[in-house]
Amino acid sequence: MALFGDATVADPYRVFGELRERDPVHWSDEVDAWVLTRFADVRAVLHDQRFSSRVLDATPHASAAGPSGPAAGTRTSRVLAGAYTFVNNSLVFSDPPQHTRLRRLVGQAFVPAAVDALAPAVEHHTRRLLDAAGPRFDVVADLAEPLPIAVLGELLGVPLLDGDAHRLKTACDDFLLPWGRDVSSLSEDENDRAVAASGALGAFVETVLTQRGDAAPDDVVGRLLAGETDEQLTHEELFATIVLLLIAGHENLTSMLGNGVLWLLDLPELRARLRDEPDRWAAVTDELLRLITPNQFIRRVAREDVTLGGRSIRAGDATVLVLAAANRDPQHFPDPDQFVLDRTERRDVALGQGPHYCLGAPLARLETRIALRELLERHPSLTIAGPPSYAANLNLRLLTALPVSSSPE
Repeated sequence: MALFGDATVADPYRVFGELRERDPVHWSDEVDAWVLTRFADVRAVLHDQRFSSRVLDATPHASAAGPSGPAAGTRTSRVLAGAYTFVNNSLVFSDPPQHTRLRRLVGQAFVPAAVDALAPAVEHHTRRLLDAAGPRFDVVADLAEPLPIAVLGELLGVPLLDGDAHRLKTACDDFLLPWGRDVSSLSEDENDRAVAASGALGAFVETVLTQRGDAAPDDVVGRLLAGETDEQLTHEELFATIVLLLIAGHENLTSMLGNGVLWLLDLPELRARLRDEPDRWAAVTDELLRLITPNQFIRRVAREDVTLGGRSIRAGDATVLVLAAANRDPQHFPDPDQFVLDRTERRDVALGQGPHYCLGAPLARLETRIALRELLERHPSLTIAGPPSYAANLNLRLLTALPVSSSPE
C-alpha cells in the first residue's frame, strides 16, 4: 500500500497508525525519506539541532532549466522566483543563527496583548458570516474559509472581505502550485498562475507596508517594522513573513474549523456540557488540535549521522515527521483516537515543538475557540445535511464541503 496516496487522503490516521505499529522509523522509497510516526521520535527530532529545517534547495541554478533548453529554464526561473525568495527568507525554512534572528524579530509582533486584541474582530466576523449563512449552509464555504482571511486582514490592517478575500486565497493556493512537485510537470496554465500569484502576493505585501494609514505603531505590522537599522526585517524577510501568515494562517484554520465542527456534531453530550461549562472551550480546542492535526507532516534533513529507533539515519537523509500519527500514539496518549476533554497529557505536536513551535499558535486557538463556540451557541441543533468531502491534499487535512442544517429544538 502506498503511504502517500488515495487511502491516506481518505483516512491518514489509519494509514500512518498502521505504519507506526509496524515500522515506526521507516525508509520510504516513495518519498526518498525516513518516515517517523512515534511521538517520542517525532518530538526528539523537533528538538534536535542535528536536523535542519532547510529542506529545499532554494538557490536558483542552471540545472533548474532541465533538458528542455533555455526557454524552459527561463519559464522555470520565473515560476520559482517567488518560492526562492520565500524559502530563503522564511522562519519555517531557516536554521540558527538566521532562525534565531527571524524568530526574535517576528515574535515581537505576536505578544499576547496583540493577539488578545483580535478577539472582538473574530467575534464580529464570525457573527457577520453566520448572519449571512442562514439556517442551512456549508461550514467550509460560509465560515471556515472566509473567517481566517477576514481575521488576517484585521491582523495586517488591510480589510479583506468578499472579492478581495477570495482573490487573495486564490493567490495563496496558486503560489503553492510548484511545491512538492517536479516543476517541469506544471502545465502552462499552472505556470502562469504561479507567476501571477507571486506578483499578486508581492503587491499585497506592498499594500500592507505602505497603506497603513493611522495604524498604531504597536500593532502587528508596526512591530514587524520596528527596530534599529541592523535589527530590522529586510524587505524579502517581510515578504516571506507576511506570505507565511497568509498561507499558514488561513489553511490551517480552515482545516481546524471544518474538522472541528465535524467532530463536535458527533459529540452531543459534549455540546450539552459546554452550554453549562463555556469555560471548557480552551480544553476543547486543544483536544481538537491533537485529533485533527491540520498540518499532517513536516520535513527535516539530517545534518550528521544520527541513530533513531535502532535505525541509522545518514547525514543528508530527509525525514518526514508525521505529526498526525505522533498525536495519536497510544504510548503517549491513552485512548488516542477518542475525544477526551479532561485529558491530562496535553503536550502534542500539532503546532510543532522546540525552536520552530508555531508563533501563530495563540491566534489559531483564539479563532478556533471563538468561532466554534459562536456557531454552536447559535445553532444548538446543528446536523449534517450532506456528505462531507476532502481535498486531495496529503499534507493538509482540509474539508472542501460540509453541508449542515439547523432546526429549532
